[in-house]
Amino acid sequence: MAENDQKKDTSALSQAASAAGAAKSAIKTGKALAGAAKGAAAGPYGMLAASIWENRKLIVIILLSLGFLFLLPILFILMLPSLIFGNNGLDDVPENVLNDTNVIMENIAETETSIEEILREKHGVILEQIQDEIDALGSDRESGITDDFADRIIYESTLIISQFCASQKDYKEINLSKLETILRDKTDNIFSYSVEITERQETGESYTIYHYEYTVEYAGDSYYRDNVFLLTEEQSTLADQYAANMYTFLFDTVYMVDINPDLIPGETGNSAVDLALTKLGTPYSQDLRNQEGYFDCSSFTYWVYSQLGVSLMYDGANTAAAQGRYIVESNLAISYDSLAPGDLIFYSFGVNNRYLNIGHVAIYAGDGYVVDASYSKKKVVYRPIYNTNNIVLCGRPYSN
Repeated sequence: MAENDQKKDTSALSQAASAAGAAKSAIKTGKALAGAAKGAAAGPYGMLAASIWENRKLIVIILLSLGFLFLLPILFILMLPSLIFGNNGLDDVPENVLNDTNVIMENIAETETSIEEILREKHGVILEQIQDEIDALGSDRESGITDDFADRIIYESTLIISQFCASQKDYKEINLSKLETILRDKTDNIFSYSVEITERQETGESYTIYHYEYTVEYAGDSYYRDNVFLLTEEQSTLADQYAANMYTFLFDTVYMVDINPDLIPGETGNSAVDLALTKLGTPYSQDLRNQEGYFDCSSFTYWVYSQLGVSLMYDGANTAAAQGRYIVESNLAISYDSLAPGDLIFYSFGVNNRYLNIGHVAIYAGDGYVVDASYSKKKVVYRPIYNTNNIVLCGRPYSN
């Protein structure tokens, strides 16, 4: 009987999530939900967060029966992963958590720092294993290590936070300490390595040199769902809804980007893609980004559009964050759903205290592909669009 009740409650929660998802388009156009949430967050409303969450299933059922539109602020909160409100748990949230988005951003930044530290630990372990193997090689063996994660590990924090929250049956168990314990215990295999052995004949000598090239590999975001948080199908659906709503919250409530619906795609965008594709394979380098023959992500997009008479620069800088600010300040932001060839896609992979926490920019090439100067690939590449949960801004650098 209790099991049936639980399924009924979960079903209601899922229906509410769908309703909140349907409201997403309203946020992107008129920010009705975001504005309502901000307006209702004043005064004692903020202090009710933990109590609301504890009784969320009952409240959701009430909302569904009454019609949820006039209570959207509460529904919106219910469909965000609760860890972002308080890393020590919802029984210990700051009183101003709903009045000050900086508190939420600080919580997210603290969580991301913890995730990064743990992944760094696991990365260090795999490097030690590789080094042990190298040390055991004979004198006629050479070795090398290809490690795309030496400086940066790209992961979707919104997804990890959301999956963790969805995995916990008791909201009182949702805290940063619990997340850290799970990640440390269950991510031993998040990194692995492969080895490729090649041989060559030493010039003028009669012996063969064997080269062992070790490549560090990262299991990716799909690993967390099945191997770390062990989500059921129901929990997995809820986690995806949490992640989508968290992305919407960041994009429309914290970042407050105004979409310009009047920007029409044109030939300038197609020309940008054609130019970008001529540079495939160009080496990636941040240090040499302004020298001929090298690009990083933002110098690449800057070069492409400078050839078309568009200067992607803000306040004397052409970094990805500066280009993002240029897009927003010039009223050139568009929705993800309206992407056309030549549009820019801006990513945030963590809190870096730059504009919108932007850390990467790519050119949309159409048909679900992008062209970008990739840090991990070490060159300009053409590839399927990726890490959609980390997209914080899309823009059309020209207007017709």
